[in-house]
Amino acid sequence: MPPRTPDVVLADRFTKTYRSKPTRLLEPLANKLTTPLTVCIIGASRGIGASIAYAYAQAGASTLILVARASSSQHLSTVEDRVREINPSTATATLPCDITSAESVSQIARRVAVDYGRLDVLILNSGYSGPVVLKVDEGSPQDFQDVFAVNVQGTYLVAHYFIPLLARSENGAKTFVAVGSFAACIIKGHIANTAYCLSKFTQSRLIEFISEQYASDGILAVAVHPGAVLTEMADSTTPESFRPYLTDDPGLCGAFCVWLSKEKRMWLNGRLLSATWDVEELLEKKDSIEEQDLLKWGLRVGDGSSAA
Repeated sequence: MPPRTPDVVLADRFTKTYRSKPTRLLEPLANKLTTPLTVCIIGASRGIGASIAYAYAQAGASTLILVARASSSQHLSTVEDRVREINPSTATATLPCDITSAESVSQIARRVAVDYGRLDVLILNSGYSGPVVLKVDEGSPQDFQDVFAVNVQGTYLVAHYFIPLLARSENGAKTFVAVGSFAACIIKGHIANTAYCLSKFTQSRLIEFISEQYASDGILAVAVHPGAVLTEMADSTTPESFRPYLTDDPGLCGAFCVWLSKEKRMWLNGRLLSATWDVEELLEKKDSIEEQDLLKWGLRVGDGSSAA
């Protein structure tokens, strides 16, 4: 049987052009938000999350609610200061949250509801990779559980408590973005980290569930691969064999999220997207994405025939 092209390769090459940093078309300054948006970014204290906050500030978001673990409060304050420098007219707030705790997430959702009365965009950037473990009989079961607690249970809790707030924001953008990963497509190789890859697969599948359950409420839910970025977490866990590939701009994901927010495209609902894709080519693929229901998970069964 001939080898099948790996899913991660197919995903990476979905558009012919690979973008490692924002183009002029994707720059937040070129995608000014035309309506006031209240945006909550969970996991905003550094790296990709901080860059997402800066992108929305550049694009003119009216309110940015920046959320991170209590232990990251100093980093979060630094991000808030930078947001204010970029756009003094953007109202800001910082809140502590543990996304593995139902009580903590519910409190933050209630706080946003009471203080702001609405929410247009929720971006969940919090994630945890754990140590790289390539076989299920190796590593620590506790590490596996910890990865799922953040990436899967955390995504569920944020959706559980924030989706109702998004849904009832009258005339709102009603957008739920999980910063995912093409690790969801990987099952073998030197970076096939069992817990992380499985958790990111599950997270993106949960996004499909959300899209099916809440599309009628106007909710747009997507997972976004941010590219191969040398974040603090990647720096501490990535094998040396993959480090040369960590060259994508940390600001790319934020620019892509702003692009998603400028015009609501429900035809992207439930899909795993990549900030590295060329957005013009992505738009050109709209018809085929809809007709073939692309960028979602499925089971290959072929044509059902077999050789005699």
